[in-house]
Amino acid sequence: MTERTASFELAHPALGCEDRLDLEDFRVLVCRRNEPCASLFMSAVPTGPAGRQDHSRIAYLYRAAETSFLERGHRTTDVRSWLSPVEALMEDAGFWRRQSEGLALFVAPGFFRCYRLPLRFEESVVVTERFHIAPLLSFLMNDERCYVLALSRRGCRLLRCSEEGAAAVGLPGAPFSMIDLPGDQPHSDSEGAAADAATCFRAVDRALCEVLRDRRERLMLAGAGHLVALYREISSYPAITEEGLCGNPEGRRDQELAAEAWRILATELARARREVLHRLRENLAAGRGSDRLTDVVPAAVQGRVDVLTAPVRRYAWGRFDPESHVTELHDEQRPTDEDLHELAIVQTILHGGRVYRVAGDDRMMAQFR
Repeated sequence: MTERTASFELAHPALGCEDRLDLEDFRVLVCRRNEPCASLFMSAVPTGPAGRQDHSRIAYLYRAAETSFLERGHRTTDVRSWLSPVEALMEDAGFWRRQSEGLALFVAPGFFRCYRLPLRFEESVVVTERFHIAPLLSFLMNDERCYVLALSRRGCRLLRCSEEGAAAVGLPGAPFSMIDLPGDQPHSDSEGAAADAATCFRAVDRALCEVLRDRRERLMLAGAGHLVALYREISSYPAITEEGLCGNPEGRRDQELAAEAWRILATELARARREVLHRLRENLAAGRGSDRLTDVVPAAVQGRVDVLTAPVRRYAWGRFDPESHVTELHDEQRPTDEDLHELAIVQTILHGGRVYRVAGDDRMMAQFR
C-alpha cells in the first residue's frame, strides 16, 4: 500500500487579529510591581487608511507616557529606552493593518507586552509602580465569552464571541486548508481521505489547545455533521458544547457565525449563571462564604475563593496588608489606596476561581473552597 501524505497547508501565524491573553500572561502583568510601569490603552480602527489615524493616536499616547515618566523624575535616556518598543511599533505598517477592537500596551524597564483584543478601551495612559490591569478583567470573566471553531475542507476558523460581536483568533501552526475529505473522493478512497482529515484535525486541536490554554472557555463546533463528529472524537479540549452549528460554514461571515452561536450560548450561560448565584447564596447562608470585603479580600489572596460576584463599575478603596492579612476600607480614596474589588477579582482569577459580573448589586460575594 502506498503511504498517503496528508493534504493540507500550514496557516500563516500572523492570521487573526487577536493576541493571546491567558492566565500566565495576566500573572506576569500583575507581578510587575515597585518599578516604573506604563499602561497604554486605545480603541483601534482596523485596516486601510484608518491605520494612519491609529498611528497618530499611539504617537499621542507615547508622548503622554514619556511626559509622565519624566515628571516622575526618570532620566530622558532611560525613558526613551523603555519606550523604544512602542516607537518601533509605531513604524510597523503591517501591525497596524491587523487590529482588533482594542490595543493594550505595557511598558517597564526591560519589559514590553502588546495585546490586540476584542475590547473597546477608553483611551488612556496610566503610569504608576504597577500595571493598570482593570480594563482587561472583562476578558477573563467566566460568562462573557465563548469560541466557535468552524470546520470545512477549505480550512478552520476560530472566533471569539461575545455580546459585542466576533473577533478572529489566529491558530499558529494549524492546518489552513485540506483537499481530501470524506465525501470528496470515490468510496474506495474514503478510508485514506478520513485518515487525512484525522491528521489535519489533530494538528488543529493541538493549535487550539495551545491558544486556549486555560481550557475552560466554551467551544462550539460549526460544520458538516461528519466533520464535527470526527473532531469531537479526536479533540482533547474539555469544554466543547453539546450543541453545534450544522452545515458547511464556508461562505458564512464571521459575524454571522458568531451571532448564531451567541444566541444559543447566551441562554445556556444565563441559566448556568443563575445556578451559580443560587448555590453561592446558599453557601453564604450556610457560612461557607461571605459578602464582607474584610473576609473576601484575604480569602481571595490566599486562594480560598471558588466563586466571586463582582459589582459592575463600583470601586472599594482601601488597603490590604499581605503580612497581617488585615483589610482596611476607606470612604474616600487615599493616595496609597487600591481598589479592593479589583484586588479580589485579580487574585480569584489567578488562583483558578470563577468570577461573574452582577449588575444592580453593590455587594461583592464570595463562595469559599
